[in-house]
Amino acid sequence: MYPNRSTRRPVQVVRSQLALRLGLAIYAVLGVAAILRFAVLVLDFPGTVTTVRTIVLASAPLALPFAILPGADRVILGSATMSDITATLIILAAPLLVAGSRSAN
Repeated sequence: MYPNRSTRRPVQVVRSQLALRLGLAIYAVLGVAAILRFAVLVLDFPGTVTTVRTIVLASAPLALPFAILPGADRVILGSATMSDITATLIILAAPLLVAGSRSAN
């Protein structure tokens, strides 16, 4: 009936879906790293445990940008500093910003 139509999806749709899935996977990894860091620091696990040290060192780049802000080294809960809490909250609140901007359009 429609000889020119193809049953395959356009390349742009496939790329868009790939980008969305990749973005969600990266966000999931960042979210898990932030939550693990927050939990380890709030519960004040000893840094001599290899797993705790690995979690804190691997997730240190998440809190690093906030470490230069005033008051960032202030301990709030357990051994979690203000920069750790800020990084966790911003990473977890990022979907709210995306959802809010999409609903405004």
